[in-house]
Amino acid sequence: MGHCIHAIIAPAATADSIATSWPELPRLNRDNGFSIFPIDASLIDARIAPDKTPTVTDDTFMLLTDAFRTLLKAMSRDGQLAYVETEYFGGVGGQGALVCRIGAEAMPPTWHESGTINEALEQIGMQRGSFIDRFAAAGFELLRDNDDIFDLIAAQSANNET
Repeated sequence: MGHCIHAIIAPAATADSIATSWPELPRLNRDNGFSIFPIDASLIDARIAPDKTPTVTDDTFMLLTDAFRTLLKAMSRDGQLAYVETEYFGGVGGQGALVCRIGAEAMPPTWHESGTINEALEQIGMQRGSFIDRFAAAGFELLRDNDDIFDLIAAQSANNET
């Protein structure tokens, strides 16, 4: 079984700012005061000119180009956010994260087998539960890929319409 997620996570105030400046970006509001914005290459390309040169970080980020990093910094001008990627299959792989705060990188792109996302979520103020880590508090232990996030967004929209 695999785990492959590409997303921006932000506290409510920053998430509201992101949604205002990038309204076509899908948004999943969590009950812990944070929002998850699933990202894919087509969303990035629609927002910025395609950047075929990946950022040089000695890691395995799939979508984190220099132009996207610049956009993430700009989106954090009024707050903070974390950009996360996971790539696991059969228990092998890793996860990466970048934290931006007030228009600058507070945590540079970092990729490890585990723990990186927990560190990034801690930096943006997400609390862990008594028996769970921040990765689980964000809901990532139940989400396998961005399609799972899109399904929750659709369900959230349906609930808001009733």
